[in-house]
Amino acid sequence: QNSNLEESHVENIDIESSDSNRATNDDEKMETDVAATREAREAQIAAMIASFDTAPTYKPYVPPEEVNDNTLIGSSSALNEGSQNGTTSMNNAPYDNDISNIKHNLPITSSITLSPGSNSFTSSDGANTPLQASSAVATLCFEPSGSRLVAGHRDGTIRFYDFHGMKPTAPNADSNSSSEVIYAPFRIVDSDNDPLDQTGRHVLTAIGPSPTGSQWIVGTTSSQPKVLDREARSTIYHFCKGDNYVTDASNTKGHTAGVTGVAFHPLLKDICWTCGLDGSIRQWDLSGKGRMQFGKLICQKVLAKCKNEKGQRTQIVSCLGAHPSGRKLVVGTACGSIQIWNCFGGMVSSRPLGAVYSAHGGTKPVTFVAFSTNGERIVSRSDLDDTVRVWDAVKMERGVGLSHRKFANGNRGGDGQHPPSILLAICLGLPALNESATCAFSPDGKTICAGTSVDRGATNDFGKLKFYRLPEEEKRPKTSKGDGATKSYKEGKKTAMLEPVLTLDVAKGASVLGVSWHPKLNQIAFGTSNGTIQVLFDRNLSTKGAIIPSARTIRQSDGLSELLRSRAPTGSASLLTSSSANANIIVPNALPLFREEPRATRKTKERERKDPELTKLPQPPVTGGIKTGSGAGGGVSFTQYVVESTNYIQNKNIAGKDPREELFKYSEGKSYVAAAYEGDVQRILAEKTVEEEEEEMKPKKKSRTG
Repeated sequence: QNSNLEESHVENIDIESSDSNRATNDDEKMETDVAATREAREAQIAAMIASFDTAPTYKPYVPPEEVNDNTLIGSSSALNEGSQNGTTSMNNAPYDNDISNIKHNLPITSSITLSPGSNSFTSSDGANTPLQASSAVATLCFEPSGSRLVAGHRDGTIRFYDFHGMKPTAPNADSNSSSEVIYAPFRIVDSDNDPLDQTGRHVLTAIGPSPTGSQWIVGTTSSQPKVLDREARSTIYHFCKGDNYVTDASNTKGHTAGVTGVAFHPLLKDICWTCGLDGSIRQWDLSGKGRMQFGKLICQKVLAKCKNEKGQRTQIVSCLGAHPSGRKLVVGTACGSIQIWNCFGGMVSSRPLGAVYSAHGGTKPVTFVAFSTNGERIVSRSDLDDTVRVWDAVKMERGVGLSHRKFANGNRGGDGQHPPSILLAICLGLPALNESATCAFSPDGKTICAGTSVDRGATNDFGKLKFYRLPEEEKRPKTSKGDGATKSYKEGKKTAMLEPVLTLDVAKGASVLGVSWHPKLNQIAFGTSNGTIQVLFDRNLSTKGAIIPSARTIRQSDGLSELLRSRAPTGSASLLTSSSANANIIVPNALPLFREEPRATRKTKERERKDPELTKLPQPPVTGGIKTGSGAGGGVSFTQYVVESTNYIQNKNIAGKDPREELFKYSEGKSYVAAAYEGDVQRILAEKTVEEEEEEMKPKKKSRTG
């Protein structure tokens, strides 16, 4: 037993010694780790303090290259193939981001697709005509700030797109878009929803924003334009219609034919211009001081009456282009002329500042004109011509080279008859089968973007978007002796025939119609004949606009939403659910009967204080004027009549008088309660009976005398 006790004691001693050694090792290890951590932290602090004295370096963030349907990034092989023939397909292999920006400096590397909206939208004319999404885009324009895009379709609707509030959605099965993500408009306005305009449904021809973006002027095939507010919830002004039986357009109060062009003053928000098929250019005052007739605005003045080269009245079939300074306007006519008109002057002008006749050859109508961003050039287009022409606006206004060719025989109608000093360039290969086809200048005015049209039955052809680089303006050589150098300079200068530097296949089986290039956003928007709109941009060259919604993704639905959608009622029962577009859920407390009165605000209290019925104010005295009549009438209130009739003014001094004595004066000789306290007093109600009264009333017989 003693030996066993000794062995167990030795084992306990060994265990205690091993535990103490292990604890010592752990403490030493912890102290080593703390020291290492402290040294590392001190080294980090020292490095941080040392970095304060060094110059900062910035490393730009390079996003990873991802290929999707919205970002147009192609490979180098596709770039080389596209650069050989100048044609690039947006759906297959467009230009590379870096190389395209260096070579052409065009915002075409990315795009988004704007859908026309739902097919369930119907007209408001009572016929419930469905307004399909495949209606062609007749006109489109950006807001001056670039936050919104407005498009007018040939079905008579206006669609509003807000880049800041757009949400991506997946296209429907019947959609014309080939993109996987589309963006719907936030509002669709029917042009036939105004009670004052009963002329029927009209095709939209032109839309223009005010310089502040607070109003939109809309022109249709009717003779009455209108001005909408920014949200398009109400019509601010309806324009008056002129008298069709008055031949002189300057004597009518409005247009007598369809409106083809509208524009606001670039600097003044209360002035706008319109032009129409009646050949007149009119100015309207929106400041509220303009004359009105039956709730419609009357034309302030007629600026011009367009005529052809023979002095005959002609139609204005193009849009209205305003100079950036707001001092000049340019229009295109049905006779094929381009005319520049002055915006100022009290008299109706019949002679333009400058004009070019047979602009596109012969009598081809000029369906589109516009000034460049600096106002020095004019671009024109015709629906019967396959070219876009660029003109010198300054020399056109001066009439350089036109005086001896205006009425020359054989020089009216042929191509190439205009001097190269005015006709700067001709862009080839742009067939336009629709009068809505337009083009646009780049922000620097050195590039032109235009679309092409396809035949109606050509479903496999692509509507193309082409870019043309305008030639640089050559400087005139300086001469000191003679004019030999000047003559050789004039003979050597020719009108430039331009081929596209870049072609994009953007719409399969559809024509590219309206084109708009925003100068601040540096983004290109174009509408097609199938109703879709695309916006091209570059993340390095463009700012805001379509870049904001392109960064959003489609919200994925959760399991609960899918379950509720699968169990939603169908058929007629679905009309009672909230998923229906026309469903209205009315809770009992929302009815007017159960609504609580709103809290009284300062304006409400002031309004109630002025109401004599709510405040129960006495009738105010009548002062001034002539008193007529008598009694309570004739300029005397009821209170004044009572006071005067009781002679209150003379007896109003009651100081020192006993009120009981004054009251007793009215009761002297009168007793209203004494008879009630007389007791049981016998009263004679009648002195004779009824029989006695009857006997007295009988006549007495006369006695006979002998």
